[in-house]
Amino acid sequence: MNSKIKVRFLFEILFAFLLSVAASSCASAPVLNRPLQGNVDLQGHRGARGLKPENTWPAFVEAIRHGMTTLELDTVLTKDKKIVIHHDSETNPAICQKKDGSEIVSVSLYELTLAELKQLDCGTKKNPKYPEQQPVPGTELITIDEFFKLVSEEEKKNPGKPKLKFNIETKFPKDDRSPVSDEIMKEHATLLVQAVEKAKAVERTTIQSFYLKVLPFVKEKNPKLKTSALFSLTYFQGAMMKLGFGDGTRENALNKAIEVKADVISPYFLYVTKEFVREAHTKNISVVPWTVNETEEMRRLTDAGVDGIISDYPDRLKHAVPQ
Repeated sequence: MNSKIKVRFLFEILFAFLLSVAASSCASAPVLNRPLQGNVDLQGHRGARGLKPENTWPAFVEAIRHGMTTLELDTVLTKDKKIVIHHDSETNPAICQKKDGSEIVSVSLYELTLAELKQLDCGTKKNPKYPEQQPVPGTELITIDEFFKLVSEEEKKNPGKPKLKFNIETKFPKDDRSPVSDEIMKEHATLLVQAVEKAKAVERTTIQSFYLKVLPFVKEKNPKLKTSALFSLTYFQGAMMKLGFGDGTRENALNKAIEVKADVISPYFLYVTKEFVREAHTKNISVVPWTVNETEEMRRLTDAGVDGIISDYPDRLKHAVPQ
């Protein structure tokens, strides 16, 4: 073998070795997660709880002002079968009072009519947990029908902007003695689906719940509606996840979401890792964690590839997540 052939032979060996190393490196490189729909969905929790009274029209306007793509809200049925936007299934004396300024007591919304609830002022009292929250005295609770009408009027002011989306949670009466009945779940699902259909908002609405059994009822009423399975954590589970454990809890939650054919899994944010998002995406399930209020955490979740983020602070979320 002459010197030229030797050099060429050695060069080919070296080239083959470098190709092998490069291929191995590419194969072992982590796969970057991306939202299934391309962009991160920015969701204002209860409108903008950190900035305005929760679940009120001023809070939703604040979320819109800060560029949220989805308004997240809670719904409860009244005694006269109206769907009112309110987080708790009972009146909350910490954030609501009577319009004359007198105090209220905690009463199940299932025992009150809409007319009675309209006598409440849920904008004067400032929630002490949210120092940036600005009171809006005299603010009434609104129904889901009123909400959709107000959204429509707001969208007409800015016809060039993309239509808002809605993430609506179903709430049920508190009763530690017995589980929520199928009858109550079906009733709420039926009335809520009817309200969404009446507003012609099916294509842009997701129905979410911690009560996973209600989600198939929603799909039965209208298969085009998206559903989202909500998951919380115990204090112990949260502590374990902070320490890097909890894969079994994550797997269990994902399996439950799959079981009820949810389109979205919406866990407390400590659930979420890149691996969790990747696994959900392989099942074509979107991941939308709650409630994320620190910008550093918002960025971590964005890097993990989540499909949306629910936050009390739309102003922080808008600046933390590139669009």
